[in-house]
Amino acid sequence: HGRTPLSWAAEGGHKAVVELLIKKGETDVNFKDIDGRTPLSLAAEGGHLAVVELLLLEKAEVNAAAGSNGGRTALQAAAGGGHLAVVERLL
Repeated sequence: HGRTPLSWAAEGGHKAVVELLIKKGETDVNFKDIDGRTPLSLAAEGGHLAVVELLLLEKAEVNAAAGSNGGRTALQAAAGGGHLAVVERLL
């Protein structure tokens, strides 16, 4: 998948792990995996609001489009999953 530990943690909604990885400062919050997905888009797709908020505080790019998701942004991924709270936060 070409993902970083941050990507996996964000996708799983593991807030404490995301916090630790960010605190260590050895991760890129805008890293795109081989499918073009960012930690923010993965968290948004899963409806993980707390993780989305952490990534936004770290200046994650809201409008980054993922290649294999048909070019979907984090907002589109959240909307597609019906995650209203995440959609509201990303607007």
